Amino acid sequence: MTMFGSIRDLFRKDNWSQGTSARVGEMLDLCVSMNTFVYRVLIEGMDDSQAQAKLYDRDRRVNVLEREVRRSVVTHLALEPDPKDIPSALIFMNAVKDAERIGDYIKNIYDVATDLMPDSPDLGLYKKELKVFADPMRDLMLETAEAFRESDETRARAVIETSRVQTLALEQRIAALSRSDLSVSDAVSLVLVLRFYKRIFSHLSNIASTIIMPVDRMDFFDE
Repeated sequence: MTMFGSIRDLFRKDNWSQGTSARVGEMLDLCVSMNTFVYRVLIEGMDDSQAQAKLYDRDRRVNVLEREVRRSVVTHLALEPDPKDIPSALIFMNAVKDAERIGDYIKNIYDVATDLMPDSPDLGLYKKELKVFADPMRDLMLETAEAFRESDETRARAVIETSRVQTLALEQRIAALSRSDLSVSDAVSLVLVLRFYKRIFSHLSNIASTIIMPVDRMDFFDE
């Protein structure tokens, strides 16, 4: 429960908050789609030229939605000022920031796949090292989108806990890879991707925290 009550009730009270919440959900859905393409390049060896256009088209749409949410929030507060809407406005601003950053990190992962990985990578190695984190990350993106749409506090807490567990596991694996005898290009590529995975889990946790934490404590659930 937040300091202003259930955000489920808040989001359902008018068309503005419902529509804005739907845009945030669409941003997360687009990030899931972007991640699917990058996953196929990294782990399944898909031709990256196939993925690039779709990836960047979706990223542009994520950026458009972020601007639409910001514009909607500012317009609503300017034209229909109500102090009770301020917490929801801050939630939306916070959530779109995190969703946009997730899209950026997915693009960063794509850049690793196209610019840093060896020309003929050992896909078995990348599948072994990445799939164990990539699959839970994909599932958690979907779960976060649903938790936000439904303002589901139970699911939001599960997202935060899963993110915490995955982040700790990623830190351990990154440390191990940094001491491994892999080639420099493989080690650097894997460590960078896992670092980006770690950041994505953190941003998913941030989005989930907007559902259950008071506005002044969003992003600080662990503290």
